[in-house]
Amino acid sequence: MSRDIGIYIQKESYPPTDVLRNAIIQEGFPCVLDDEFDPLTYGGFLLCPVDGSPAGFEYHVRPIDEDELEEVEASFTPDTVILLSTGSNEREWISAVATASCLAKLAGGIMVNYYTGEQITAEHATDWARTQIALQKLLNRRIIDPIRPCLKSAA
Repeated sequence: MSRDIGIYIQKESYPPTDVLRNAIIQEGFPCVLDDEFDPLTYGGFLLCPVDGSPAGFEYHVRPIDEDELEEVEASFTPDTVILLSTGSNEREWISAVATASCLAKLAGGIMVNYYTGEQITAEHATDWARTQIALQKLLNRRIIDPIRPCLKSAA
């Protein structure tokens, strides 16, 4: 199963990659983004180790299309979308949500969780990411059941 996040921004608001990398660290996320890439032309797997272990996500940039523009509820007109995709690996998801949230916050963008359709504004982005990371950790410890969270027995 693929998990995908879109970050809708105005291209000129994309922060320098070293600023993005430092923001992830300053927000207290457990990952370090490889900042040696051109953020507006790069496409492929981007390294972002989590707690010193290998991790990362697929990174792609493209112009926004008219259909998306109508669906995104933004107070600005985005012209670019950055797509971050992961598999089911916990570290990949942590690295993607941390990076997406800091990018949205720095660029004043809107994040979209394509799995749920949820749209997250820049001012709520890092809080959303922290919640996602905490939920992922609970899922991996099997403390909550992702299918029937209210029905799991205390056996």
